[in-house]
Amino acid sequence: MDTLQLAAAAQFFQQRLTGQNVQKIAIAAGGLYLQGGKQILACMVQRAPLGLWLTAESTAFQEQAAGSKLLQQRLQGFGITEISVPWADRIVRMDFSRVHISKRVDHWSLIAECFGGRGNLALLDAEGKIRWAMRWDRLDGAAAPRFLPGIRYQPPEPVRLFAESAADPAIWLQCIAPRYRPSTPSAQAFVQEQWAARSATASWWQASTPQPLVYPLRLPGAPPMEAIAPEKALQLPSSNRPEAPSPTEQVLSAEKKRLEQRLHKMRQDLQRWEAPEHYRTLAFALFALPDGVCRKSLIQATDHTHKNGPVLEIAVTPGKTLHQQAQQYMQKALKSQRAIQKIRQRLEDSERLLEALSAKGLDALPRIQAARQDIQALMPHKTRDHHSRATTDTFHQTIVAGFNILWGNNARENDRLTFRHAKPWDLWFHVQDLGGSHVLLRRGNAQIQVPDLVIAAAARLALQYSQSRALSAEVDWTEIRHVQRKPGGGPGQVIYRHFQTIRVRRDA
Repeated sequence: MDTLQLAAAAQFFQQRLTGQNVQKIAIAAGGLYLQGGKQILACMVQRAPLGLWLTAESTAFQEQAAGSKLLQQRLQGFGITEISVPWADRIVRMDFSRVHISKRVDHWSLIAECFGGRGNLALLDAEGKIRWAMRWDRLDGAAAPRFLPGIRYQPPEPVRLFAESAADPAIWLQCIAPRYRPSTPSAQAFVQEQWAARSATASWWQASTPQPLVYPLRLPGAPPMEAIAPEKALQLPSSNRPEAPSPTEQVLSAEKKRLEQRLHKMRQDLQRWEAPEHYRTLAFALFALPDGVCRKSLIQATDHTHKNGPVLEIAVTPGKTLHQQAQQYMQKALKSQRAIQKIRQRLEDSERLLEALSAKGLDALPRIQAARQDIQALMPHKTRDHHSRATTDTFHQTIVAGFNILWGNNARENDRLTFRHAKPWDLWFHVQDLGGSHVLLRRGNAQIQVPDLVIAAAARLALQYSQSRALSAEVDWTEIRHVQRKPGGGPGQVIYRHFQTIRVRRDA
C-alpha cells in the first residue's frame, strides 16, 4: 500500500475497531497481528510495502517472534482509540488507552514504519518516548529487538503531516504510488477533487487491473474498475514466503540427506586407505634385504617390482626385525584390499539408492529401507566395530631418535592413551600442576635406556600441549606402571608416584 491506500484503510479499521479492547496481540511472520472483538488486524511491516489487512484467526498468532509476550502484557485489555496515518509517508499509528478504578488513564501508542525494504515497530508511552521496539533489516528476514530506551519518537525528515500535505499538490502526489501517479495537471486536479469530495463513511475500494491491489480513487485514464467492498478488498494477500514442506516431503528430504551424508563419509574413508600394491611393494623390498633387527626409524631398500629398481625410504619400528616389518606391511595390504572392496560396494549401492530416490520419490522408500539393511549387513557388528575403534585409535605422534612419542588431544584420548594403549614400561609425561595432554614415550622393554635428548623432547611436547602459557615449566615423568586413575575423577585425571621432574623451555 502507498500512503493514500493506508489512509483509506486506516479510516476503515478506525470505524471497525475503535472502542474494542485488545484481546490478543503478537509479533509473527511478516508483522503485527491484533485482535479486537471478532476482527483480526494484520499490520504487515515485513512485506513491502506496509499495509493494513484483515486476516483469519487460523493464520495469525502462529510462530510468534521474540518480544511478543512483552507487547501482549503491555497492551492486553487496552481499548483501541484511534488508527491513523498522521504523516504523508508509510507510517501507521495505533493509539490505546485504559481507565483504572482510580480514574487514572494510561495511554500507549504503536508506530509501524516501512522504508526502503526495512520495517520498524515502536511502542510509545504517553510522553511519546520509545519503551519497546522491533526491526526488520530485510523483508525476508526475521524480526530482531531494538534497544532504544527513553528516546522520544520523531518521524523521519522531511515528512509532513498528512492533513497539511493535501493542500500542496507536489507533496500530495508523493502519497500516490508511482504507477498510479498522474502526470498531467488535469489528471492531478481530477484526483485532488475526488479526494476532497470523498466522505469518511463512503470509501471507494476498487480493484486495479492488472495489479492485484485496491485503490480508493478512480484513476484518470484507467479502464472502468469494479467496486469491491472493504471487507473483501482488505483480505490479507498470500505471502510469497515458501510454504512449509509436507510430511511426505520431509521424509524424502531426510532420507536424501542421510544418503548424501553416507556417500560423503564413505568417499572420505576411501581416501584414507593406501592402495594394497603400495604396501606389497614395501613388503617385497624388505623381504629382499637380509633379516636383522632395525636400529633406525627409516631405512632404504630397492624396489625389485620395477625394472629400474628405484630406492625406497621405508618407515620401520626400531627393535623389530626387517622380516617382521615386511609381514606387517603384507597384513596392511590385505586389510586395505578388504576395506576398499567393502567401501566401494557400499558406495555403489548407496549411489543407486540415491538415484532411485530422486527419480521415483516416495515409491522408492520401501526399496531403500530394505536395501539399507543389506548395506548394514556388510558393516562389522557394532561390538566388533567398537572394539576395532578402541584398538586402532590414531593419536598425535612423532619419532625422535628412533623413539615413538604419542599424545592425546582431549581428556578421553588421554585416558585411552594412558590406560589402554600404553605398556607398563613406557614413559609418561605431564606438565606439573596444570591440565594438558598425556605424552607417552614408547619403549620396547624396561631395559631400554632412553637418551636425555629424547626425554627433553617428550617433556617439551607435554609443555607445548598444556594449559601453561609460560616459556618454561616443570614437567613430571615416570613409568606407566606408577600412574593410576584418580579415585572419583573424570577421564584423564590421574595420580602418580616415583616420578622425576625436568624443567624445559617451550619450542620457539
